[in-house]
Amino acid sequence: MVLGSATRYMRAALGAVLFAACALPAAAQSAQEVRQDYKNWQLYCPAPPAGGKQDCEIHQLLKNKEGKLVAGMYGTRRSGNTLLMVRVPLGVLLNKKMTLQIDNGIGTDAITFLRCDVNGCIAQILASDAFLNSLRGGKSAKLTVFADTNRPIPIEFNLEGFADAEKALAARPG
Repeated sequence: MVLGSATRYMRAALGAVLFAACALPAAAQSAQEVRQDYKNWQLYCPAPPAGGKQDCEIHQLLKNKEGKLVAGMYGTRRSGNTLLMVRVPLGVLLNKKMTLQIDNGIGTDAITFLRCDVNGCIAQILASDAFLNSLRGGKSAKLTVFADTNRPIPIEFNLEGFADAEKALAARPG
């Protein structure tokens, strides 16, 4: 008889927990990974750690014929600002700063590398409103780095879909 009461109590408690979990608003339930394509750009939000905030980014990844990542451009939001990061392959001259130019027009000042790891070298740009507007309305962004032979290497990113991806990123909570 005691066992029967305990079993009923456990079933009732489990039912209450399940009901409470189902009754939570969607935002309070654990967030899932998000991937949305915007032509040549993708919005990516990895599933956050339990109780953590979901950090999202937009990116375009350039791969070689073998599918290996050659370069990437990433955008994130920090304190209401858009931060752009670029990753380029190892073997570039770090003392020659890279440049990023949109449609052979507006460009950035020389971009300083932050660090290199086994996957490549990374630089970041705090994007001004004017620069973001150029990216949103542009067709291509040409990143120029220099090989160890001091030869310029242009890396071109297609901006089709950037404006929609950046708008989706800005609309994400957090």
